[in-house]
Amino acid sequence: MKRFFFFFLSFFLLFALSGCDGGFQADASFTYILSRNISTLDPQTASDPASGAVIDSIFEGLCRIDSNGKATPGAAKRWEAKDDSRTFTFHLRNNLCWSNGTPLTAQDFVFGITRALSPATGAQGVDDLFILKNARAVYAGELEPEALGVSAEDDRTLVIELEQSYPDFPAFTAGPHYMPCNREYFEACSGHYGLSAEYLITNGPFTFSSIYSWNMEYGQRKVSLVRSNTYQGEHRVFAAELTYLIDYNSDIDSNPVSALQEGSVDILPLSETMAKAAEDSGCRVIALNDAVTGLLLNSQSEVFQDAQVRQLFLQTLDRKDLLERHVSAVEGGGEAFGIMPDCIHWNGSSYYQEGESMYLSQDDSVLSGLPELLKRLDLERLPSITVICPNDEDSINVANGFLVAWNQKLQNSFNILPLSDSEFQSRIASGDYEAALYTLRAGGTAPFDVLKSFESSASPSLMNDTIYDSALHSLSFDLSSYQGLESMLRDAYIFYPLFRDNTYYAMNPNVRGIAVAPDLSINFTQARKRS
Repeated sequence: MKRFFFFFLSFFLLFALSGCDGGFQADASFTYILSRNISTLDPQTASDPASGAVIDSIFEGLCRIDSNGKATPGAAKRWEAKDDSRTFTFHLRNNLCWSNGTPLTAQDFVFGITRALSPATGAQGVDDLFILKNARAVYAGELEPEALGVSAEDDRTLVIELEQSYPDFPAFTAGPHYMPCNREYFEACSGHYGLSAEYLITNGPFTFSSIYSWNMEYGQRKVSLVRSNTYQGEHRVFAAELTYLIDYNSDIDSNPVSALQEGSVDILPLSETMAKAAEDSGCRVIALNDAVTGLLLNSQSEVFQDAQVRQLFLQTLDRKDLLERHVSAVEGGGEAFGIMPDCIHWNGSSYYQEGESMYLSQDDSVLSGLPELLKRLDLERLPSITVICPNDEDSINVANGFLVAWNQKLQNSFNILPLSDSEFQSRIASGDYEAALYTLRAGGTAPFDVLKSFESSASPSLMNDTIYDSALHSLSFDLSSYQGLESMLRDAYIFYPLFRDNTYYAMNPNVRGIAVAPDLSINFTQARKRS
């Protein structure tokens, strides 16, 4: 009996350690596609989602964001707050190393953060660092970098001081500007840091297998990663290889469900309609409540450069009719109270309090100013516009609701243009649209993450307004400051929030363990595959 017990125990341990789970095994290879080319993998300077996806795999900040939007241990195994959440002390894991075997210390985080704030670095959108004590003054050159509220108490202890109390601050440290950078290695790269696999060392769960792992040859562009043997994380890394395809077969875009079933790609973000089709085909679907869908007007297009024109188009919509046209909203998606989705919280509570809203009210009285507006613009009538939207029944129905309202009230006829997911995203990214039924993703769990989506340097660029950029640059990271910026966006008549929405990901039926989070990260560390 005892022999049987030990045999069973040994078998159980062998099974557990092998990473098997219902036939899903460790040590597999996984593939993901990138929406655009990447020019750098330097966390301090990269600014687009495609670069960010790879950076999330090869680097690790003090914290990570999990699928529930919670800050969890990353390079820091724990942290504590004091001084009413104005000072945070992060304790790094034992034996942290860079991929070249160099010890990783708290000073590497100090250098990475300080370097991001240096004007010589040229990093874009570093406003997320302005919550740090003296960060604005350091960025402006008014104080020396040593005055920044980030210091290494010892090799494994990092102390971060803030300008004000912010209990949710640890979530910020999952962002790329907070990633570590080894000063000695960086300086040895002589300006090439992050521009190829040859000039980058990493601290994440995956790394480059060779200096040729980042293929930049057109038609064959991809980033090939392998499990890092120096990584010390919260969990063992199951996946052995991870490939990010930049150039790939167009069939993945035209028939994503088949691509998932065949295993040419292992996970894809899909529209709700395509996600349902994928689920019906045996794919596992993950839904994140990290989005708000509404009407986006392109202020850089000729017709919408004038704010009063944008106001007319937004305030003459029939909100009640639009809500009823959206099946998901009726069935439980819900009406949006503003641009902040459900994953955004403030001090552990919902961002919007009960009964609170931050969207334009319908007001047909704005039509009284139409004759004077047309006279000022030297027009006989408002130009006809085309609304682009995803090519699914629900989106087309809502977009038609825009046309019904405008055709009745604005004395013209208007059009919609349904597009495939890839065509739609391409048009948004290039600015080739007048109006769009657009789903705005949070990009994180803090109100700041949503607000920075409208910064001029954001990718894709949704608005180009130096006044807004300046206000975001001056943000004080308190609730009233967040609300003030949201009001500024509302009154700029750029985005009209309608529905609280989800982002959907579908996985290859033979895959388990890939995790997605509201900060747009996709975590492959626990990924397993059934052979």
